[in-house]
Amino acid sequence: MIRLWLNLARSGGTLLSRCLGCMEGVLLLSEVHPLGCARSTRPNRPRRGTACSSPESWGGGPRGRGRYDELIALLTERAEARGKTLLLRDWSHLDFLGVPITTPSFQSRSMQLLGLRHELRCFATVRHPADQWASQQRLDLLRGRVQIEAYLRGCRAFAELATEVGFVRYEDFTSEPDAELARLCEGLGVAFDPTWRERFRTYDRVTGDEATMAASIGEIRPARRHALDPATAGAFEASEDYQQACRLMAYDPAITRRNNT
Repeated sequence: MIRLWLNLARSGGTLLSRCLGCMEGVLLLSEVHPLGCARSTRPNRPRRGTACSSPESWGGGPRGRGRYDELIALLTERAEARGKTLLLRDWSHLDFLGVPITTPSFQSRSMQLLGLRHELRCFATVRHPADQWASQQRLDLLRGRVQIEAYLRGCRAFAELATEVGFVRYEDFTSEPDAELARLCEGLGVAFDPTWRERFRTYDRVTGDEATMAASIGEIRPARRHALDPATAGAFEASEDYQQACRLMAYDPAITRRNNT
């Protein structure tokens, strides 16, 4: 059994990684993907202690080479031998947006590859597309590089996948952390550890927003809504991809109404 958590950039993945990764019995691999990673965290290693350009550099064969699915299976077996559960936080950004690293396929490459030889347990976390977009635009890596049409196409494709495997909304998690985190654990087949609040603030063996990881996190509060400028709001509301993504994830698509609340 391989457990795969699917999530897009700026949808609360860093915070949720801290909450899941600190749980007793869980070993979290943060933002891994068959195409490789700019950095990865191995179980029981410091967050900044490992960097890799592709899964081949993880070892497992001659000169460090090996199949991605075989390496994940090996890590899963080693975790289970220690009485632990390995959880993969998928780097889904590569599949559904891609910028600036690759071209999106609008399908989960991790599910396609790992599912050929292994039983999968998949679950997703999502965020309102408007808030996710606004948050992405604050990143130098993405600002000005993503077209709205391409972004919304990726959101719709991800929403379709999330509906298929099951999902938790980030906004619901920030309003009811224990209940929604328990739902996420159930969806992933991970034992929920009710003592997670005692450790999540200091757990840093994750990838993601450096500011979030460096900050001293207090209580988890309801997610903040972000206003969009009129031109962007109009482009969103006119998009069938946006409307369908909101329907699938049970979000209010009216940007004007969101801006005023």
